[in-house]
This record gives sequence, structure tokens and C-alpha cells, in this order.
Amino acid sequence: MKNPYEKCPVYETTHFLIRLIQSEDAEALVKCYSDSKSQELFNADNCTGDFCIDTTDGMATCINAWLQAYENKEYIRFAIVDKSFDKAIGTIEMFGGDTGVLRIDIASVYEKPSELEEIIDICVKNFYDLFAVKTIATKAIPKAQFRIEALLKSGFCLSDFKKRKNYYLRTK
Repeated sequence: MKNPYEKCPVYETTHFLIRLIQSEDAEALVKCYSDSKSQELFNADNCTGDFCIDTTDGMATCINAWLQAYENKEYIRFAIVDKSFDKAIGTIEMFGGDTGVLRIDIASVYEKPSELEEIIDICVKNFYDLFAVKTIATKAIPKAQFRIEALLKSGFCLSDFKKRKNYYLRTK
């Protein structure tokens, strides 16, 4: 298994390119992180901020922190790039441990079962081995019906965590 912190892998689906976040993504990602419909679906559990960002400068600061975390081998924040116009429309964060934690932040216009399934599928196919985890956990609040539908279709099940609500798990 290659170390993703030495060379971050790039993944491609029919509609998306999944690659390490870049400083140049700031302007495009403000559309996602300033979108109030998207914001309510973000998983900021155990994060220092809520990721409600409405300026390019604010987004650039956030991206720099994500890149620093990558350098420190804490987690990887991937950009989700829509191949039809070559712009980032959201991000995926993943880190390992006993259970890997997956966060998907995406512009609300992409919060649809087919788009979410495509993104979740590429994560499921690659992230168990990439992050050396047996289980992946991700959060989806009850209001996120399309996300829940995509997670269930991809083999995730609602967990019974007592401390954390609305988490879905999938074991390899």
C-alpha cells in the first residue's frame, strides 16, 4: 500500500475528479461553503470551525489549514471537481484510526442520489485500503434524505453510537 501522504492519489468517476485540495480551489469552493442549504448538512463534529465561509480569503485560509493538516499527516481533504467545467464543487475529508471518518461537503445542487452515490462509491472502493481501516463512519442528519438514500444503497447502516447521533457505518 502506498502512503497517501507522500503522493496523494487522484480518482476519477464519470462526472468527477477527486484530488488533493489546492489553493486555486478557493474561489470555486466559496459557492459550496457559503451555500446555506449545503452548510446545514456539513459534519463539523470535533472540528474547530463550522465551515460557513463566504469570502475567497476565508476559503483560502481554510484550504491552507487543510493543506497543513495533510503535511502533518492528520487527514486528507480532497477536492471534488466537476469535470464538465473543471471547478471544485465540494470536498471530501478522510482520516484513519480504528474507524475511518468520512466527511463529504458538497454544493446543494449536487446533493442528489446519483451524484452522491458516484462520490460515495469511489470512496468505498478506495479508502479502506488507502487509510488502512476496516470501517468507515460518516454523518447524515435526518434532513439529508438523498444522502441517506445514497449511503444505504452503498451498504452503510445507521449506527447505534450513544455519543454521536446520525452516523452511518460501513465495514469492508
